[in-house]
Amino acid sequence: MQRSRFNARAATGIAALLLTCAATGWAADIATKAVAESDLRSDLTRLQTVVAACQAAAQACDPAAVGDDLRIGDPAHGGYEVHWQWLRDALEKSKPLQDANRANALRDSSAQLDNIEAELDAAANGTQDEQHTFAQARSTAAGILSQREFQRHEELTWWDRLKARFFGWLMRLLDGLQAAGAGVPWLGTLLEWLLFAGAAVVLLIFLLRNLNRQRLRVSMEGAAPVKTPWDREATDWAQLAERFAGEREWREAVHCLYWAAIVSLESRRAWRHNPTRTPREYLRLLKPGSPQQRGLRGLTRIFERVWYGLREARPEEYSEARELYEGLASGSAGAEAAAVGEGGAA
Repeated sequence: MQRSRFNARAATGIAALLLTCAATGWAADIATKAVAESDLRSDLTRLQTVVAACQAAAQACDPAAVGDDLRIGDPAHGGYEVHWQWLRDALEKSKPLQDANRANALRDSSAQLDNIEAELDAAANGTQDEQHTFAQARSTAAGILSQREFQRHEELTWWDRLKARFFGWLMRLLDGLQAAGAGVPWLGTLLEWLLFAGAAVVLLIFLLRNLNRQRLRVSMEGAAPVKTPWDREATDWAQLAERFAGEREWREAVHCLYWAAIVSLESRRAWRHNPTRTPREYLRLLKPGSPQQRGLRGLTRIFERVWYGLREARPEEYSEARELYEGLASGSAGAEAAAVGEGGAA
């Protein structure tokens, strides 16, 4: 009895194994056909006809009528596959049922096919809406960019190209120095010292040139006049001023007093002789705030007003200029000269 039970169990296992192998082989025989999305729509219409025929008659419930599974596009690049095994199973299970039960059983399959078709329509409408939206956005952007303020076209000048070439060369040089510094550690320190030394040399040259060009700020308080030919010329200018004053030529008289003061100060080494200087430059050559600068500022103010202003001078202006000149010539430039000079603008 035990042996008969073992034989029954073995036969049952072998039968199950054979059925599994047969089912697997049958499923493997189902091919996957590559089609376009429009073919999928046609296939859905055909399958709706197959389901309706099965609902009407049991003889039409043929799973083989479903056909091959479908592959739309490349699955590796956004494509997908559609498998109809669920529909084959539904047709197979509905075949032995009565007409009413069979129609109810296949109603879900028909609804499933409708859902697939609706999803296709929604996807197509969504793509069209996206394309329409993109087209509108692109048209709006093109309209904005076509406006006048966005139509400026500036060509590169030769100076722009030259600067770009120079900075490109400089960047390549720095990159080369960085690469060289990785292999030669002391190169960075050497470059730093060279840069510092170069900056110091440039600063020294600038200071020397500035010292050569700067004004000679000499305080002449207490310095004895040096007898030079310029002293006699200053006296000549003063005598010429007196002669013009006697003729009531006040404008010419002020002009002569101004140059008498300039020659007198130059005789005291206030500056180097340079007849091309302007009156304001003579003022800047004197020590700021010194009595000489204040006295010359007041005299310069009167001289510019009557000489460059092209107006007639008055006897009072000549008297004021005479006092300022005598203060500068004597080397004292007293309190009155300082007070007059403070009122002028240099």
